[in-house]
Amino acid sequence: MPRNLARVTAAALGAGFALNAVRLDRRLAGLRPLEPSTEPPSPDFRFALASGVRLDEETRRAACAFAAREGLKVLDLLPGDLPAAELLDFARLVDTRSFRHDRLAFGRSALHAVVVEASVLERLGTPLPAGTDLSGLTAAELTDLLGSLKKCAPNTTGFALAPGLRGVRRTARERVAARPGDTFVPLPAVLAARTAVGALTLACLAKAPAWGAVALAGYASQPALVRGFGRSRTDRYRAALHRPVRGPVDWLRTARAVHALRGPADPHAELRPRYQAEIARGVERFFEPRRSSCPWCGSPDLRHRVTARDMYQGKPGRFTLEECAGCGHTFQNPRLSPDGLDFYYRDCYDGVGERQMEKVFAFQGPAYRARARLLPAHTAPGTWLDVGAGHGHFCLVAQDVWPRTVFHGLDRSDAVERAARYGWVHRSHRGGFPELAEGLGAAYDVVSMFHYLEHTLDPRAELDAARKVLKPGGHLVIEVPDPQSSLGRLLGRHWIPWMQPQHVNLMPFTNLRQALLERGFVTVAEQRVTGRPGGDFCGAVVERFRSWTPSPRHPWSRTPPSRGRALAHAALWTTSVPLIAAAAAADLAVAPFLGVLRGGQAYRILARKEE
Repeated sequence: MPRNLARVTAAALGAGFALNAVRLDRRLAGLRPLEPSTEPPSPDFRFALASGVRLDEETRRAACAFAAREGLKVLDLLPGDLPAAELLDFARLVDTRSFRHDRLAFGRSALHAVVVEASVLERLGTPLPAGTDLSGLTAAELTDLLGSLKKCAPNTTGFALAPGLRGVRRTARERVAARPGDTFVPLPAVLAARTAVGALTLACLAKAPAWGAVALAGYASQPALVRGFGRSRTDRYRAALHRPVRGPVDWLRTARAVHALRGPADPHAELRPRYQAEIARGVERFFEPRRSSCPWCGSPDLRHRVTARDMYQGKPGRFTLEECAGCGHTFQNPRLSPDGLDFYYRDCYDGVGERQMEKVFAFQGPAYRARARLLPAHTAPGTWLDVGAGHGHFCLVAQDVWPRTVFHGLDRSDAVERAARYGWVHRSHRGGFPELAEGLGAAYDVVSMFHYLEHTLDPRAELDAARKVLKPGGHLVIEVPDPQSSLGRLLGRHWIPWMQPQHVNLMPFTNLRQALLERGFVTVAEQRVTGRPGGDFCGAVVERFRSWTPSPRHPWSRTPPSRGRALAHAALWTTSVPLIAAAAAADLAVAPFLGVLRGGQAYRILARKEE
């Protein structure tokens, strides 16, 4: 490394370390200490304690009083003597300023003690008699518990400092086992990045010692700059002094723990024989005969649009979308049969893929709010049915916009029933919408279909069902991908909204508006959805790499996973980082022009059912 480059790199590293410390310090700004209380612990609360944790009576009284005063149903307690390394890890995972009010935030824990309302535990099927603790939990069990508790109490879960609570030292193996599985960046990748930064810092020290020392000082100063919750200056400065040595040692211990706790070579071994047997029989049987005419207008003038592989799961098969030259309707041809839909939907939103989809849904909060706000402000819906509700994420977030509205969710999967158990929807309906509509009656002020119609075999039957369940004057809100998007044409088969093989019907805006008009709906509002920056080009690059290197751990992969294949998979994805960054920059550059260029990913329609 040239000396001048070493100087610039070292300065950047030092500034980056310091700025990151300031960021972590701000993320802890929402923490408040417990205050002494003379009231006895409330009988409405129970305590969940990690193994080795002891909670004195004074802390129990103060914690119950704090939770009651703040309106919290779940309160995670941070020890007053939490080590610097664990405090920094906690701050990386949790922004205490926004955690409580972020309904989609994943549950997190400081891995010591939790105060929880008895009714929340009962909802999880874990009732505890008054005066009984849920004690002896491992750190991993406490992490899983907090994940479920946050779902049951999405805006009444919080954190507090318990000065009288003494921390239990965790081994590297315990900390690794307790790391949440819902983080986007896996722990091995985090360790690889830290090791690379450490090696870069050492290289700067060798080439430009003075500037390298600046970078090292920036790294060491982080525990001192993160004030946390009133930790003494002596503790912070001592942690900073020891960090240049203890930090790399902790990385090494963590890496060894990751290796020791590595899951089975084939985590889905029980599913693999079933998938391999189905694939061996050929995936061609999952398709219906090819149509010779458009399913929307009947025109025989069809033209090829795109042919793609499974764009998300990487299951075998090729899928073709054709476009009607007459009306512009784009549809899968040949179309998947019901058995084919079952095969390609399986383990996407649940099972193998459920955790990954949870990550995707959790970052869609702004989109959910924008959809909820499409309804006119002067309208106050009493009842709202979300069709294709899935896990209930939209209904959960929409409760912030419409707090007095009763939300029902309808879906074919059992996820909607879990959403009802968590309270994300007030009532669940499981099954097909056209089949259930007759029994629901005209009971709803609003029906929403967000990225649902494109999954259905007969979209017009779904619109008929919506009319049946809406009250006179009720509103229907629809969002679907726009098959006429200019970016869809530019990116071809790599455009993410094609979402093959799950999207079987994609309606141009004029077709859908006409279908609504024919059913007695009047269009009230229209919106083009451009998506967040980083959507189209970035998504296309990710899709390209996903098709090149599908995960070897999937049970439908042709060969069982091996260490060599896992390393090759990780290496190829590592090479994608610069391309993904460049694609994200391209998305930012074109974002201001998407409306003019009709480059949006989707469109929304708000329609009113006439009397």
